[in-house]
Amino acid sequence: MIVAACIVTGGTAFGVVIAATWGEYRYSDSYSYKPEAPTSVERININIDIGQINIKYNTTPTDYYAYVDLDVKIVGGFVAGKSYSDFFNLIEWDNDSSPVSFDLDIKFNPVFIFGLSHRITIDVTLRTDVIYDINAFSSTGAVDLNVPENIVVNNTSLGTSTGSIVLNSAKDTTFHGTLGLSTSTGSISLYAKKTNFTHGLITSTSTGSLTLNFSQCIIGDNLIGTVSTGSISIKSYNMLYMKDCTWNFHTDTGSVDLQILQYIEMNANITGTIGSSTGSIDVIYDDSLSTIGSRFTCSVSTGSITYTPLGSGGMSKVSGVISSGDYGDATNKYTFGISISTGSIEVIGQSL
Repeated sequence: MIVAACIVTGGTAFGVVIAATWGEYRYSDSYSYKPEAPTSVERININIDIGQINIKYNTTPTDYYAYVDLDVKIVGGFVAGKSYSDFFNLIEWDNDSSPVSFDLDIKFNPVFIFGLSHRITIDVTLRTDVIYDINAFSSTGAVDLNVPENIVVNNTSLGTSTGSIVLNSAKDTTFHGTLGLSTSTGSISLYAKKTNFTHGLITSTSTGSLTLNFSQCIIGDNLIGTVSTGSISIKSYNMLYMKDCTWNFHTDTGSVDLQILQYIEMNANITGTIGSSTGSIDVIYDDSLSTIGSRFTCSVSTGSITYTPLGSGGMSKVSGVISSGDYGDATNKYTFGISISTGSIEVIGQSL
């Protein structure tokens, strides 16, 4: 009874403190970068402890090579009467020359634990006529990069510790450098149309989902994705390859959905592995050219392997190998090893 009374009394007292210190804090500011001597590739680094980073390109003419809008709204207990310095360290904005760095570090404050809500947004606007190295990281939050048509991007790295990453790429965009997307806990989504990935793509998440949608893209190197716990979804439509490439995608616990639709010449051979320790792997494959073949070598320790014809079929299953009838004579091929320890593998396919 004494313990219960103490708990109730302590809880009541804490509630009184929260009510007495309840308030709302708002802050906004802008930061610009305009180099005196521009470089061929401008490097932009955005690093924050908490919040959402939105990176976009200008839609109207601007003299600035980068423009950053910071917007903060914090509501809850321990907020009343507070100022910027109570929540954050002094912002570091190194903008004399490339590389340009924006760093937002939080101080320990109960509001980030007990606050009713906090919204911290960093909107970054880049110029369409400038090539950038983009490095953006949020410890707790999200990173969104939206690239419009006809843009060239150099090296790109987007990351979070806890939170989501979204990359949208419009047609005729070229990623000249390496492209990496990584998070510890959260989802990764990429949507690309008629985009040139010169150096491929590397993605990873420990706990969360990985979604990759490629439509009429050009691939110049390997595509790699790893997930510890979560699902993987890959959709590929009419891809063109600059050279022979490898696809490697694996999740320890979760499902993998792979869709390959190839109705044009692909100009290279694709090999790779698709794997899951526990879960399911589902493949939809469809090609319409006799010069393109496919083979999926499947293995399951405990579970099943099935093949279902799509349309007129043109594929067959012999033991754990599912392949197109024209695989041996095809000029270019998709060749995958698919493995799962406990679960099922299903291939739905057609090859004309």
